[in-house]
Amino acid sequence: MTKIIAFLFSLFSGLIAFSQSYISDSLMAIHVESGYANENFVPKGKSKKDTRIGNWDDYTFEFILTYKQSEDLINEYYEHLLIFSTGKYTDGKKDGNWKFYAIEAETMKRIHIANVNYINDKKEGAAIYYYSSGEKAAVGTFQNDLLQGEFTTYFKTGEIARISNLVDDQIEGELIFKYMSGETKAVYNYINGLKSGVYLTYYKNGAIKSTKHYVSDTLVGPGIQYYPNGKIQEEAMFEQGKISHLKYYYESGQLWVSKVYQDGKYFNVLELYNSEGNPLDFGTLKDGTGTVKYYTDDAKVYLIRTFEDGVIMNEEKF
Repeated sequence: MTKIIAFLFSLFSGLIAFSQSYISDSLMAIHVESGYANENFVPKGKSKKDTRIGNWDDYTFEFILTYKQSEDLINEYYEHLLIFSTGKYTDGKKDGNWKFYAIEAETMKRIHIANVNYINDKKEGAAIYYYSSGEKAAVGTFQNDLLQGEFTTYFKTGEIARISNLVDDQIEGELIFKYMSGETKAVYNYINGLKSGVYLTYYKNGAIKSTKHYVSDTLVGPGIQYYPNGKIQEEAMFEQGKISHLKYYYESGQLWVSKVYQDGKYFNVLELYNSEGNPLDFGTLKDGTGTVKYYTDDAKVYLIRTFEDGVIMNEEKF
């Protein structure tokens, strides 16, 4: 499961601050030192000749998926947490359905976060993940300890948020995002778990919002963003993951600014216009060094930045 989780973590790790506060390694150290862990986090069940049999309540540290919804965005985390689990052992091996609970740091409350089926100590069959408030968050299927086939994530209200196809824990083919109202929000493509092919995002009315192209996780070629009226808002060119050219347009279609980048750094301004198509003074930037003037829609300067070798050194706001 590590490959798909690594992808999910990279995709949403910027939102990690919103994750629920569960007992992690560092907090566990405090409970061990105080003696609380030895008194309260104790596995319970029967053994026969040191082999677990029958029903068990267990405490272990696990890497596990947790979920949180923020408006229409689903945040997905892969966390190393203290987990209370309950299920059955057959001859020392997990067998059947196991329920997993994270321990809330402040209240010590057990929060049900997953159900996973086991056969002969390996994850096999349906797996269901839950929000801390109890709603279904995601559903997938394990085969021989690896996620295979469709993996679906849900909004708390039950509508589908994301759909992907997994092969040996890796995304293969399309990753589809949905608006809460059901319309397609984005379609990404993957080969062997790497971003490859066209990335598309959509407005709710079905019109294309943006398009990019990846080869083995690297941005290449044109990347275009559109206004709701279908006209181009931003047009970029990427070389080996770094931007080389960028154009912005007014909603009317008039070119606003054309820029050149070198090694991903702001290098030159080729053209700058107001909404009527009249040239504007862009500043003194040349080969990455000098000033750049930034204008509002009505052609008023609101910011002047000073660059040196493509890096911002100073800025003055108006």
